[in-house]
Amino acid sequence: MRLEFCRVEEANDLVNQLIEHHPQAIFLTDNNFKVKYFNKPFQVLTKSEKRDIIDREFCEIIGCTQREKFNARDDGFCKHCQLRELLSGNISEMELIRDFVINNKVKTKHLHIDSHRVVMDDHKYRLVVIDDRTMKHKID
Repeated sequence: MRLEFCRVEEANDLVNQLIEHHPQAIFLTDNNFKVKYFNKPFQVLTKSEKRDIIDREFCEIIGCTQREKFNARDDGFCKHCQLRELLSGNISEMELIRDFVINNKVKTKHLHIDSHRVVMDDHKYRLVVIDDRTMKHKID
């Protein structure tokens, strides 16, 4: 099936609706790894207020406990960060089992993360989709 739109605004509206109503956490980062857009499931996953998400790094928002264990580079990412590789576009998907500090409590999360390259107005972004599989792993 191919969708055709008369105006770019129509396509934008559809994409926005798809992202907003998608059950998985979705966010968009710029080339500096700063979150520029996110949906409600992302806010629920990170248990963050809207003001604490925009223009901040995903690792910082979700409270990655690995952040302090490595020598941080000038950009705030750990030297050998898997998430950095994903957001850089070097890999497109990953399974991540890691402790995060959420609401001042350490929680182990089982995340499947997909990343997709997006170009808008000659700016490069990464669209990231997170499937939180934590509860599934607890039941198994």
